[in-house]
Amino acid sequence: MLKLFKRQKEQVSFIFGCPRGGTTWLWSLLETHEDILPFTNGIEKDSEGYYATSESGIYIKEPKKAKKIITSFCKHNEGKIVIEKTPLHTLKYSLIKKDFPNSKDLVILRNPVAIVNSMYSSQMVAFENYDIDKSIAEVKKYYAVLSDIINRNASHIVIYENLLKDTKEEFLKVLQYLNVSDKNVDAIILENQNKTKVSVSGAYRKGQSDSFKTDLSKANILLITEGLQEEIALFNKYL
Repeated sequence: MLKLFKRQKEQVSFIFGCPRGGTTWLWSLLETHEDILPFTNGIEKDSEGYYATSESGIYIKEPKKAKKIITSFCKHNEGKIVIEKTPLHTLKYSLIKKDFPNSKDLVILRNPVAIVNSMYSSQMVAFENYDIDKSIAEVKKYYAVLSDIINRNASHIVIYENLLKDTKEEFLKVLQYLNVSDKNVDAIILENQNKTKVSVSGAYRKGQSDSFKTDLSKANILLITEGLQEEIALFNKYL
């Protein structure tokens, strides 16, 4: 399968999702593809092929200049599909789509209970003050926007659990959506097996979809489930 990417002003794709929702692994798989280039706002790979972060944060740091900077990057890398991944940008979706109305975007959904567990159990500095209640509130905030994005029918939905279960089948769907070759898909998956291209400790935890069942107490699972009923219903709709 080899299709030509439909020509437009910029060949750019944004990955939208919740923090701890699988965005880094999806980004890492795509980054490995020879026809895809990540926009990291100047952050480059180290000598071992790892990035200090996968997030550009451009719409947080320089929202008024973001369009110009990304457009310039695309022009300097003509022929490549540029991907951008910063979970916090999900909350800036309306601005991003105003700047890039033709972007071919990806939405990744993960079981909300698993996301809360990942936030609560994470060793990353960004989540050091996250308890169960704060994690639930964070998931609700992101899922509200993700629901709106999905309802616009202008993105491809990836389920993290399905990507774990059958990486090749689900990743092929992503490549088809982006209209890029799948000739090296097995090598791409092998290169990202149980790891990502980010050197930050804790960026990729166990790579298991149901680790929350053993990490959390039954009482906490019930608490999270009751607190995220609508979000779980949305996730299950596309599972």
